[in-house]
Amino acid sequence: MAQRQRSVSTQIPSVRQDHSRPFLTQKAMLSSLHAQQVFDRGYEMCANALFSLSVVLRFIGSEAQAQEVDALVDALIDQTLEDLRKESLRIREIVESNGIESAIGYTSARTVEAQITSPRAIRYLAIIREFDSMLAQMDALWLSSVVTDSQYARGVYEWKRRILRLAGQIRQMASRAVLAARRKEAGEMVAEGGEPPLGEDGSVVTEGSTEERSKSE
Repeated sequence: MAQRQRSVSTQIPSVRQDHSRPFLTQKAMLSSLHAQQVFDRGYEMCANALFSLSVVLRFIGSEAQAQEVDALVDALIDQTLEDLRKESLRIREIVESNGIESAIGYTSARTVEAQITSPRAIRYLAIIREFDSMLAQMDALWLSSVVTDSQYARGVYEWKRRILRLAGQIRQMASRAVLAARRKEAGEMVAEGGEPPLGEDGSVVTEGSTEERSKSE
């Protein structure tokens, strides 16, 4: 009977679902539709990638490699949050200089529950919350006719795209780092005189895939 084996891919690995891991539940009120959409489309993807970098990469790779990727991810997150806060402050100053009442309401504000599975996940959530806060100022300017429809749409789109792109960048970095660690592990096995297990297609099978294969037999 042929055995099922899974080869190395660029998919981000994670611990099996039946493994217990710690998490915190962080609630956040998101007023704007755009912030809600960013959370729905980007948060889980980014949180899974950040978990892989914090935990999985250290399991299959080296601490030095993990710290190197950590520094790159931290720089991306810090820069995005800093730029977002600067823009939010700039818009708030415009609102105040025009004497606009910024305490506007929303028809479908929603409380989301984010599962925090790594320290950096809460920082991506902070970016989404800051984006939501900035949108309240932008909405006030738009409703007061200080900015045009086109200016409003362009500003929202650019920031929305940047925050979602950040999640995609982190996911891509996690995928590449984990794949590189797996390849290095396989190369070290060959150098030591052993042969890494191969799948039916000739690709290297990692420890995690071997464990899953045994479980399925």
